[in-house]
Amino acid sequence: MSEYFTFETRATDDPDQMVIFTNQPLAPDGDETYDSYEAGDEGSPIAQMLFNAVSGIRTLDLSEGTLTITRDSDVSWEEIVDDVRDALRDFFL
Repeated sequence: MSEYFTFETRATDDPDQMVIFTNQPLAPDGDETYDSYEAGDEGSPIAQMLFNAVSGIRTLDLSEGTLTITRDSDVSWEEIVDDVRDALRDFFL
């Protein structure tokens, strides 16, 4: 495990979707897709943690170091991004 954590966001053409890049392995066993809270709650430990720790996530796609989030449009990106960053940092460090 790395002793530091990097986190970078990138907007997409869809205002309700954002891509997050990190130096930590988000899906070491292959890509994961969760189309709902219920699917995420049965998914990998990272998916479970994110769906339970961060309000406003509608769907998650995880690959090695990339997380794509689709949000509920009534929740601001600032809220989601701050909570995701903090949750991932706590998870990995």
